[in-house]
Amino acid sequence: MTNKEKLEQYLLLDKTKIPFLLDDINNGKTIMLSGAWGAGKTHFWQNEIEPKLSEELKGKACVYVSLYGKESISEVKSAIYQEAYKSIVGEDIISKSTSLIGDVATILGKGKNVEAFDKINQKSKDSKSEELLTDGSVICLDDFERKSKKIDLNDLFGLISHLALSLKCKLVIILNSDVFIGKEAEVFRNVKEKTVNKFFYFEPTIDELFKSISDDDRYKELEEYKADILKAIKETEELNARIYIQVLDNCLEWLNALNKTLNDKIVRVLVLSTINFIKNHIVYEYQINESGKKQYKFIESFFDIYEISNYLMNRLPQHYEGLGGCSCHKEFLHRMNSNINEQANEKNKTEEYSRKLNEVFNNNKKLFEAFAFYIYVLKIDDIEESIYTEINSFIKSGILI
Repeated sequence: MTNKEKLEQYLLLDKTKIPFLLDDINNGKTIMLSGAWGAGKTHFWQNEIEPKLSEELKGKACVYVSLYGKESISEVKSAIYQEAYKSIVGEDIISKSTSLIGDVATILGKGKNVEAFDKINQKSKDSKSEELLTDGSVICLDDFERKSKKIDLNDLFGLISHLALSLKCKLVIILNSDVFIGKEAEVFRNVKEKTVNKFFYFEPTIDELFKSISDDDRYKELEEYKADILKAIKETEELNARIYIQVLDNCLEWLNALNKTLNDKIVRVLVLSTINFIKNHIVYEYQINESGKKQYKFIESFFDIYEISNYLMNRLPQHYEGLGGCSCHKEFLHRMNSNINEQANEKNKTEEYSRKLNEVFNNNKKLFEAFAFYIYVLKIDDIEESIYTEINSFIKSGILI
């Protein structure tokens, strides 16, 4: 059983005992669901847990609130109450009536009466919301690491403790691993130990995450290509829901474009180029030189990059023959670093030249590493030149005509 399956069973689907989120013994507890950035935690909660949980709670509120964009504790609390009210009561007739009365009263110059009525209405709704949240409801707070700097972590955890303990509901916090730094990191460590009762780590497999994203109805047209898309993603070992969505969107756009064909080779280059561009914001353009070899261009502002890359690329291709996986390019990077001074000496260049080569290399290590991986390990350009150029143009510009 995978991590995702175990987590889903433990939280909601266990048939041998009462699942965690449905067991009243866990009322008043706060749990934390963490994992790597982009691993699909939000998608997991909203698509795998929340719909089934809402059905099982039977009259209790199931609330989801993102902390992103919230500027104060009162705004967070208001959003929780509003979602609780909506989840059970549904359409807010009172607010609509208030709005209508407000329009009329403004015309008649009786704005204060409306303000008073609005306060009474809000107080009534807050009271009802607390009632709906009491004894077994579930509140999920997402995007914890994206909270406004105006919101103090101590105050936020204070609200969480109040809601969990006073209302006897269950709190779920979703966040990325290792998100806080400096003073906030220390506060976070101290406060979470006092507030959080149980920790879960979300770590789906590539297959699970891809299936959860690609099963969306909007990707039905890609059904016959999904196996090829997944195969290419696995070559990169990338585990990121947002990247998967962009990959699928690009493949779908290419499929639906006029006069475009889609096959396993095109799919592979589309997938790899999309992932590389998202992560490194670059495409690998090349031209064929007089000797018939490819000359790549990937850092326009440094002419030295050509000398460094051409020298090392011509020496090391045999290192990659028959090899694959995400570790080969690190050896390439190591050799690249150790050969820079050797290149300068062979060419009888000045000390200044050697210094500049090192500077260029050290300032662009990530790009060199990616270049080695995508060109030599994955052979991203293994397709007809005109199609490769067209895909690069599409990925770089975002426009496909």
